[in-house]
Amino acid sequence: MSQPWPVDTEPGLWPGDGDVRDVLDRQTEVLELIARAVPLREVLTEILTSLEHLMDGARCSVLLLDREHRTLHHGAAPSLPADYVAAIDGLAIGDGAGSCGTAAALNLPVIVPDVLTDSRWRDYRAAAVGAGLRSCWSTPIDGRDGLPVGTFAVYHPRPHAPTPREQLLVDRFTHLASVAIGHAHLLEERRARLEAETARRTAEELSHAKSELLAAVGHEARTPIQAIVGFAELLGTMDLDEARRREALAHIGAAAGHVMDLLSDVLDLSRLEANALPLAVEPVGMREVVDGVFGLLSSRAAQREFDLVHHLGDEVVLADRRRLRQVFLNLVTNAIRHGDVGGRVVVRAVPGDAPHTLLVTVDDNGPGIPPELRARIFTPFARGVARAERTATAAADEGAQEESIGLGLGLAHGLVGAMGGVLDVGTSGPGGTSMRLTLPTPVTPDRTPTH
Repeated sequence: MSQPWPVDTEPGLWPGDGDVRDVLDRQTEVLELIARAVPLREVLTEILTSLEHLMDGARCSVLLLDREHRTLHHGAAPSLPADYVAAIDGLAIGDGAGSCGTAAALNLPVIVPDVLTDSRWRDYRAAAVGAGLRSCWSTPIDGRDGLPVGTFAVYHPRPHAPTPREQLLVDRFTHLASVAIGHAHLLEERRARLEAETARRTAEELSHAKSELLAAVGHEARTPIQAIVGFAELLGTMDLDEARRREALAHIGAAAGHVMDLLSDVLDLSRLEANALPLAVEPVGMREVVDGVFGLLSSRAAQREFDLVHHLGDEVVLADRRRLRQVFLNLVTNAIRHGDVGGRVVVRAVPGDAPHTLLVTVDDNGPGIPPELRARIFTPFARGVARAERTATAAADEGAQEESIGLGLGLAHGLVGAMGGVLDVGTSGPGGTSMRLTLPTPVTPDRTPTH
């Protein structure tokens, strides 16, 4: 068994003080590598190289034990031929499995002065002789539990039995290998625990987020579904004139459309999370997209006395046309919904900071987003956005009302990211909000958008 020992307490075994200092210096170098958490193979290579320097003609290797499968695998062997290293990689341990396989199985050192005459080398003799190896001395490397975690082998090109000095050296460097392997195992166990803890927390957070999302979707869908049920009962139980019937059907259609939009957004979010949302990225003209969005929202903007303005020219971005339109629908709709009555939405575009990018801003002059909410503004159904369309007197009487931002901004953020862009939020003017989209642009001179 390998045990630590002080080199300076063995009189007569060392030629001089220089030999002792060399051993201590090399031991210190190895310990420094271990302390710096250098990869195990590099540490083992340094250990073996140091021992080979101290033992004339020696070639050393470390094999690591797979306890579950009872096999030895390559750890380090800086001076052994690659063919031989490959030949013994995966060696099954057992009495008669060469020096290393036998040492690991018996948990005892195995000294074979000549592989040509030792029966334990019968199945491996040809590989050893072909590699120019005649003797092999293998020592088990103890683990923290006292059982082998590997073997430390010393080969010579001629028949050889270890001297007392060589035995002390191998004990010392086998112990260093044990420390290195034990330290590597501790780091791996710590890493595995951290990864497991991170995975557990992530799973809990995802589960909690999904539960919150489902609850929020249910809450969001309840109102339009109640409207559908109420108007359906009205149509079924009362004799309404044609005008009232048309009005009830219009309310049912609007509520059903809201539910369908909500379900569509939820499906898009799930596909984004699974990286399964199909995109058709192509050159797209920004003016065309924004003009279309403004046209769709003109009635809603008029109801709240909003001005919709853009300062766009022939800017072209690389995006999925339908998804880019969806992004701007969400951004402008949120600006109208949460802004002051009589407000304003302005869309501008300037070259981005990175090459071949365009920065598009969607600015409003509404109440703005509180700093504490900006970090979660793209989280679906985050709460805390104060409605500002009420009069100042009503606000003072009722207090600031909070409402959910819904799925729109979270979906817009995911869509922009999927198209290779970035969406973030800032301030516009003294109190408004600025949504900033950075999108890639075509690299080629051809900036003609598709239609």
